[in-house]
Amino acid sequence: MVQIYKAARKKATPAKDLKLKVDALDHHGNGVSRSHQPVVFVEGALPGEVVMARVQARKKRFWQAQTHKVIQASPERIDPFCPYFGECGGCQHQHVGQLPLLNYKQEAVAELLQKAAGIDALNWQAPLYDKSQAYRRKVRLAVDARRGAGKDKAAHSSVRIGFRARQSDTVVDIHACQVLTDPLQAVLPALRKLVKGLVSVRHLGHISMVDADNQLQLCLRMTQPLPEADRLTLQEFSRQQHCSILLQKAEGELDAIAGEEVDATYAPEPHLSLAFRPTDFIQVNHHINQAMVNQAMNWLDIRAEDKVLDLFCGVGNFALPMASRGAQVIGIEGSQAMVEQAQDNAHRNSLSAAFIQADLSDEKELKRLVSEIGQVDKVLLDPARAGASAITSWLQQLNPAQILYVSCNPATFTRDAAMLVENRWRVDKIGLMDMFPNTAHTELMALFARSGC
Repeated sequence: MVQIYKAARKKATPAKDLKLKVDALDHHGNGVSRSHQPVVFVEGALPGEVVMARVQARKKRFWQAQTHKVIQASPERIDPFCPYFGECGGCQHQHVGQLPLLNYKQEAVAELLQKAAGIDALNWQAPLYDKSQAYRRKVRLAVDARRGAGKDKAAHSSVRIGFRARQSDTVVDIHACQVLTDPLQAVLPALRKLVKGLVSVRHLGHISMVDADNQLQLCLRMTQPLPEADRLTLQEFSRQQHCSILLQKAEGELDAIAGEEVDATYAPEPHLSLAFRPTDFIQVNHHINQAMVNQAMNWLDIRAEDKVLDLFCGVGNFALPMASRGAQVIGIEGSQAMVEQAQDNAHRNSLSAAFIQADLSDEKELKRLVSEIGQVDKVLLDPARAGASAITSWLQQLNPAQILYVSCNPATFTRDAAMLVENRWRVDKIGLMDMFPNTAHTELMALFARSGC
């Protein structure tokens, strides 16, 4: 007979409140209290403040805590604009203004690069920023209908539509969101009413909303086939709200069920129009994306004679602006669907660019690509949060004059930058980009040039 022993559950460590003096902010925008040992990272606290903080986690080298009460406030502390602040998991830093937060993040990134990579005396450029509200053109709403839905009124009212709570899977029921673009804000009340009345709402996982340049598009992620009654309801909603509606099935297939059967588009530059699917990655901040693309073109000084390699190219956000300047562009992306979309976008804009599907974390793939591509003049890379550690060691063989690194994670950027510096590159210029105002996200762009050049 097999005996099964269950490991004894560890007793939860009771929450503990600490009185802390906050010294600085890290690149996530969290307060840092170095007077306590180990150091404590305090969400919701600002430099110079004295707070009561509730410890959330204890690790060997640091603790994590949440501000419980502000005893001595910073003059930079402001009132949050959102009624869901503190409950919703988004927009964690509404308690500090946009520019002060950017300044703190820049200081934190500079310290991180100096300590972890030995990089100092950085040539910081002015940050890219725009409005801090009504900026988000693409969003995913979670739906929680586990307690019921449909025609039963009590069940109808229990459906939650919104965003995940802070450090939780719980859905916070959101009736309004001020960071969404005006068209998305305007449709949200009607969408909430629509979803709660669907017969199949229990099989609805989430809703993606996109305020594209040419249409308002909704995509519902369904785990079961859509009943005909719900299909008719969605088609009527599409007519009333002047939007397109798609279904994303459990297999990942997309089914356009209402609205104009045209691709959603956006413009990385005013003269370009790129199509994308709801499952494709695009930058959610239209104004910052255009400013970012423009800055990348200027920093790299893209010219007609350039041979440029665009790594993690997506649907062509950087590749096609470079191609429009006459450069010979090779874009590489891991998703075959996005490679095909990038190819279609090149055709849509009457541009010439080569797009290749490849796993940029695979050593064999990289070796093959380097051999096939040969020397290039310039490289642009825009990786996901995991960074591009596998690629940096291969860049030497491509022998570019410049490397432009667009990062959404300062920690992995620092790791990769250290590898480039070891290989005799230097940071020529660097700057932050406020793609997600009021949040812990820190995005940056850095131009690397050969040391001695």
